[in-house]
Amino acid sequence: MVNFWITAASGGPSPSPSPSPSSSPDRSFLAPIQRRAVTWLVPRLPVALSPSDLTRLGLLGALVVASALILCRWWADVVYLVPVGVLLNWFGAAVDGPLADHRREQHKRRGLVEHLTDLASLFIMIVAYAFSPFLTFEAAAIILTCYLLFSAYTYIRAATGHVEQMALIGVGAAEFRLMLAFWPFVARALDAAGGVMVTFATAILAGIAVVALMLKVYIDARKIASRVN
Repeated sequence: MVNFWITAASGGPSPSPSPSPSSSPDRSFLAPIQRRAVTWLVPRLPVALSPSDLTRLGLLGALVVASALILCRWWADVVYLVPVGVLLNWFGAAVDGPLADHRREQHKRRGLVEHLTDLASLFIMIVAYAFSPFLTFEAAAIILTCYLLFSAYTYIRAATGHVEQMALIGVGAAEFRLMLAFWPFVARALDAAGGVMVTFATAILAGIAVVALMLKVYIDARKIASRVN
């Protein structure tokens, strides 16, 4: 999963050791808080709750979010289920891998399932925004494209033995989930849900993010080349 222990978090032994909180340049703003929260939670979870249960809970949370976003077109009050669903999704995605590690139940197949479920969960939530009253189809498509691009590079880094977690300008999966949870309320407050300006602003921010990612790719490539030489 693209959880930023973010893992958001990796399930299982990562391709390389996780960086320390003080040394990782790719750490998101919320990573230290999430790490402490998950570290506290894992040993306190009931034995009957398995890592697979948490993975399924994360997917269920995404489906709750998607259903609520779409139903908001006809029933406004269902919007309050959006942050609840995002919380469930975060809990399942952030804790399943660490719980499996804690119980020594981790293996490659389980880690793959965690990653794919996390990818599918965020995909579902972003797509649902395209059919909600809170974002235009074009803005959601731009966000989805950027998400898939960043996910692809994150997994490439993992596959080549680099740290799996990655944030851009301090924004990682935890921060992204917060934005997914509370954008409906921001959009309502600003009365900016489906406006052209929102789409335009999304495109500008996406362009900046892509440029920053390309810079990150260049810096990583230089570091790898220097090690090889």
